[in-house]
Amino acid sequence: MANLSAKGWSWGEYQLNENQLQFLVDKKSCFNINYKDIINCSVPGKNEIAFEFQQNDATEDDILCEMRIYLPEADSCEALTKEISERSEFRSSSVDALVTLYDLPMIVPRGKYSLDMFQNFMRLHGKTHNYKIMYKNVTKAFLLPKPDGIHIAMVIGLDTPIRQGNTVYPFVVMQFSKDSQESVTFNMPAEEIKRNFGDELTQTIEGKSFDVMSKLLKAMVKTMIIVPGNFKSKNDNNAIKCSVKASEGHLYPLQKSFIFINKPVIYIKFEEIRYIEFARISDESMATNRSFDLNVCTKNGNFQFTGVDREEYQIMLEFLQKKKIQVRNVEEEPKEADSSDDNMDVDEDEDDEDDDSFNASDLD
Repeated sequence: MANLSAKGWSWGEYQLNENQLQFLVDKKSCFNINYKDIINCSVPGKNEIAFEFQQNDATEDDILCEMRIYLPEADSCEALTKEISERSEFRSSSVDALVTLYDLPMIVPRGKYSLDMFQNFMRLHGKTHNYKIMYKNVTKAFLLPKPDGIHIAMVIGLDTPIRQGNTVYPFVVMQFSKDSQESVTFNMPAEEIKRNFGDELTQTIEGKSFDVMSKLLKAMVKTMIIVPGNFKSKNDNNAIKCSVKASEGHLYPLQKSFIFINKPVIYIKFEEIRYIEFARISDESMATNRSFDLNVCTKNGNFQFTGVDREEYQIMLEFLQKKKIQVRNVEEEPKEADSSDDNMDVDEDEDDEDDDSFNASDLD
C-alpha cells in the first residue's frame, strides 16, 4: 500500500502527474484527482480554483460534485487552471469531435467561440475561456427572431450553470445572421450516422447557420427547439422592447412562458405566475409617459420589465387574458374596448399546447 498521509492537514502541496493531480501533505500523498473526471476547471475567486466533476446518474450514493482549493499566489491559479485544462479530457482535440462549428457569435458568454460536439457533450472554446456542457445538462432550447429582422438568437438552457469566475451562466445565447450559411461535415461513417440518428442527420449538413445548429441540437442533444407562437407586437414582431434594470432587451411571450434576452436571460413559465401588474397606465400617466411597466409576480420572486411602449398595452392585456393569467392594477377600459373579449376566438385547448417546436420554414 502506498505511504499515505494521515495527519489531517487542510494544506499542503500539489503535483501534476501524467494522469492525475496529486495533493501532498508533509511530502506524503493525501489524495489524487484524475484529469478525466474533471468536466470544468475555473477561477471563481482571486485565489481559488474550482473543479467540477463527472456525475453518474445511475448511482444513488452521495458523490462529489465540486471541489475548491486555495492558492496563496493569485498568479498560480491561472497557470494551474490552464495546465489542468490542457491535460483534462474536456480539452479533447477538435480532431476527435463528431462535428465542429467555428467562430460562433456568442452573446452569453460574450465573444467568438468554436463549438465541438462529441458523443455525450459539447465544448465551447474561445481565446481565454473554455466550457464543457454535458448533453444531459441541457434542459431546453429556444430559437428567437430578433425584431431587427436581421438576427436570430438561439438560447440554450442549462440545468447546472457554467461559470466564468464568480459569474454563472444558466443560459447560453448565440446570435446568427438570418441569411448566414453554414456547411459542416459529420465525422462518422454514413452507415453509423443512419443507425444512430436515422434521417435527422447526414454526413454533410448545410444550410442556414441557425438551421444547421438546430438540427445538430435536436439530433445529438435530443432537445426540442422552441420558437414563438402567435403573439405579435404593434410592429408585427414576436417580442416587445423593454428593460430589466439598466439592461435593454426583448421580452418574448411564448405559448406557455415568457423569455427575456439578452442580459440577463429570464425564463418564466406561465404556471409559475401568481399575477401580473401593469404600472403607470392611468390616463394621467399615459398623457405624460410614452411607456408603462410590467411587473410579473411569480412563486419564486418578482420581475420588473420597464419602458414598454404604451401602444403594446392593449396587445399585452389581451394576450394575458387569453392565457388566463391574473392581471392586477389595470385601469377599467372603455366599454367599446371590453368587447375585444368577444373577438378573441381562442381555442379552449390553447393553454394545454406546448410552445411551438422549430421548423426551418417558420423563420425564412
